[in-house]
This record gives sequence, structure tokens and C-alpha cells, in this order.
Amino acid sequence: MAERLEDLYTELHGPIYRFLAALTGDADLAEELTQETFLQAILSLPRFRRESSAATWLYAIARNQYRKRLAQESRRPPPEPPGAPFPTPDEVAVASDERSRLARALAALPEAYREALVLREYQELSYAQVGQVLGRSETWARVTCFRARRMLKEAYLTLEGGHAR
Repeated sequence: MAERLEDLYTELHGPIYRFLAALTGDADLAEELTQETFLQAILSLPRFRRESSAATWLYAIARNQYRKRLAQESRRPPPEPPGAPFPTPDEVAVASDERSRLARALAALPEAYREALVLREYQELSYAQVGQVLGRSETWARVTCFRARRMLKEAYLTLEGGHAR
């Protein structure tokens, strides 16, 4: 099992870190929560029932670690994360003010919408997996992601000085 855990860490450390970085807007906190996620996974391994994939299970643990930290610190993530949460080739080409505006718009979404959208669009999980991670149905994930995209567009256009349609 040690090889399997090492393989999971190697495969999923980056995606779990990026998920947490998008939620927290803080690279150091995201790394700390990533380590806590894998530690919790090791401690919880005997209780893992394999009803979902290991990746889905780890995303759920990461989300729980993030929420636990929020509850402990009784604070929200910073309103303006430094840079785009997950730079894609297109985002790298975009000017820094646009990346900053996108990050601020994402941070402005309500938490459930932000989590669902990050899991679906940036982590490329299926709607079923998003639903599993967030403890909801696949239909809920589809509807929430649709609404989150619309809300993100409106927030981005508002920050840009335009008008949302």
C-alpha cells in the first residue's frame, strides 16, 4: 500500500494544491492544506470504502481541510488572490490586469459556486465527481456550475467596467 500512497501523492499533489490555491488565494496556505490533506488521507485510509475514486476522495478531504481551516480562523479567503488560480496557456497570454480581474471575480463567487466551478473547469472533474466531492447530486453539480459560470461572467464584466448581459 505504501507504493500506492506514493503514486497517489505523485499524481495528485499538483491538482490538489491548485484546487486549494484557487480556494484560498494563498500559496503557502494551499501547500500547508495540501500536506494536511495527504496526512488525513493516510490516517483515514482504513475507512476508505472505495465507493468513489481515490482522486474524488482526496478532493473531498482537501475541501474538508479547507473548511476546517476557515472555521478555525473564522475568516474568509482574501478578496484578491495573487494571480490567476490555474494558469492555462490562454491565461498566460492575457495581461496581468485581466488575470487579476478574473481572480477577483472568482473569489467574489459564493463558496459553493466557486468550489464547484474550480473542480469542474480547472480540475476537469466530471459533474458526477464534482457532486461526489461536494456531497451533492450530479444534477446539482450541473446546475451549480451553469449558474457559477454566469455569475463569474457578470462579476468579471462588472470589474471590467462593462455591463453584464
